[in-house]
Amino acid sequence: MRWAEEGLRILLLTLFLLSPGLSWIQASEPIPPATELQQRRAQIGLVESHEILLVAAGGTEGEEVIRDYEYLTGLRSWGGVLILRRDSGAVVSTLFLPAKDPGFEMWNGPRAFPGEESRELTGIDTVLPFASLMDWTLKNKDQIKTVYLAKPGSQKQSLWSNMFSKETEFLSASRLIHSHRQIKSDWEVGQLKRAIERTHEGLKAGAFNAKSSLYEYEVEAAIEGQFRRQGSPAPGFPSIVGSGPRSCILHWQENNGELDRDGVLLMDVGARSGAYTADITRTIPVSGKWNERQLQIYAVVLEAQREGIAAVKPGATQRDVDSAARRVIRKAGFGNYFPHGTSHHVGMNVHDVGPGRALLPGMVITVEPGIYIPEENIGIRIEDMVLVTEDGCEVLSAAIPKSAKAMEAWCKGAEVVEPDLKKPTPKKSDSESPQRLR
Repeated sequence: MRWAEEGLRILLLTLFLLSPGLSWIQASEPIPPATELQQRRAQIGLVESHEILLVAAGGTEGEEVIRDYEYLTGLRSWGGVLILRRDSGAVVSTLFLPAKDPGFEMWNGPRAFPGEESRELTGIDTVLPFASLMDWTLKNKDQIKTVYLAKPGSQKQSLWSNMFSKETEFLSASRLIHSHRQIKSDWEVGQLKRAIERTHEGLKAGAFNAKSSLYEYEVEAAIEGQFRRQGSPAPGFPSIVGSGPRSCILHWQENNGELDRDGVLLMDVGARSGAYTADITRTIPVSGKWNERQLQIYAVVLEAQREGIAAVKPGATQRDVDSAARRVIRKAGFGNYFPHGTSHHVGMNVHDVGPGRALLPGMVITVEPGIYIPEENIGIRIEDMVLVTEDGCEVLSAAIPKSAKAMEAWCKGAEVVEPDLKKPTPKKSDSESPQRLR
């Protein structure tokens, strides 16, 4: 019977690899609907018919495709090339994909290949075999004067410049794509909320496991294990889990130190939903109970964050947000202990792309003030993700608790639901009010 079972296994594997369907290739994580992808490509600012946007997917084992490619195609499979060109006033899209290859798929899994299903999935006007890319460039290279190029950083530009005439000018595609990536659609906001929900569960697991853990990496494992249980394909960035003196290292990623039983634990982490990452920070007392000094500093950081969030609105700048948060910290006497900016954009990248400009509806930024006192081994940061709306902002991560009492409750494994912190808050008690450094 063993030979029969083996034969059946090989037969099923062969049928699986030769199956033409693409619908399940990325089923574990959603991709944008074709209509949204079409809209993204239509807004690319190509003006002249002699300009093209060329986006090379890249990707290999252990390396994902570049985000600009995924943003415009929705695909995460390696090796494709997207070309956009304006024709008769409309942006026309052509996608070149590797042929279906059962040998490749046996090692790496299914990927998109030329055919009607790929065209329907992406909304691309024309999908052609990758082997025809050279013919396309030979046919069109004399008419193409400018190429806006997006490619993996490891890929040499000469690979592409040799395919066009010597007079062709190559410019960065970022100027055409990244300003649009800054403005999140409703679909993208939904993905960020999904990533935030996963991060919420991971942080809660990390806080609860701290009391029974000896090392930072045990807490990291609890956090990221919860990410994976919920379907996150990977953390959006290397997790920062720092206790005691390492809570003062802004981008600590070794996560191999012993937990300071009387100190704090800073957890700056983010789960993903597809390509979209969350970026949330919570700081807890490892013992499960704040001491007076930790509570004093925590109250200042929390108040600074509230003021920073209140400054988020259309027309404001990230500098305005930073000034609002920094004002609180300076007033409390901790100005020299806040060495970083308060905000950055977040989306497909944790430090998302785009030009420096005033805030616009649809942008998503972090608000993350912190106070770090190395001589006391105390680093406290509180970070949330905030959507700029037409009339102000929405804290996308408002459901993740952050009061001092909530962090103590988390350490005990308690469920915590807090009111919307955008709403006016009652007058704070002395223990929660910012105090000057003594």
